[in-house]
Amino acid sequence: MKLFGKLLIAALVLSVLLPFTILKGKDGRPLMSFSDIKAPSLSLPSMPDMPDLANNAKPSPVSGGKDIIYKWKDSKGVLHFSSSPPPEGIEFTSKGYDPNANLIQSVEVITEPTEQLRPQEKQAQAPSDIGNPYSPAKVEKLFKDAQNVEKLLNDRLKHQEALIN
Repeated sequence: MKLFGKLLIAALVLSVLLPFTILKGKDGRPLMSFSDIKAPSLSLPSMPDMPDLANNAKPSPVSGGKDIIYKWKDSKGVLHFSSSPPPEGIEFTSKGYDPNANLIQSVEVITEPTEQLRPQEKQAQAPSDIGNPYSPAKVEKLFKDAQNVEKLLNDRLKHQEALIN
C-alpha cells in the first residue's frame, strides 16, 4: 500500500511537470511556461455613485426634501412600487415623506428644584439626583394608548377573520 501511494504521488508530480518540460507544441516550445501562471485579479467591481449620506447630502430640488413613492398595477395585474412615476396612461397613487422629519417626540427631562449647592457639593451630586425624564402621568397615558392600539388591532383581526369565513 505504501508503494502504491508513492507511485501515485510520483505520477501526479510527473503529470504536473510534463506540460512545462517534455510536451512540446507545434513550434517546438513547451506547451506551458511558468510565466503563463498568473494570480487572478482580485479587484472590486465598480459601484454606482451614491449620495454621501454621512455628510447630510442636500435633498433633490425636484422633491423639495421629500421622497415620493409611486404605487401602480401593470397590465398583468402586478403591483409595483417605485421612486419614479409609471408610464403614461397608468393610474397610480403616490405618497411623499420627509426623510429628515423626526417621527419620535423627544423626551423632556423633568428636574425637581433643589436647594442651591456650593461648588464642591455639586461635584458630589449623585446621578439619581438629576431627575427622571418620564412622569408617571405620561407613562400611564402611554400604557392606555398601547392598550387602545392593541384593542384596535384585535378588532381588525376579528373583522378580517369574519370576512374570510
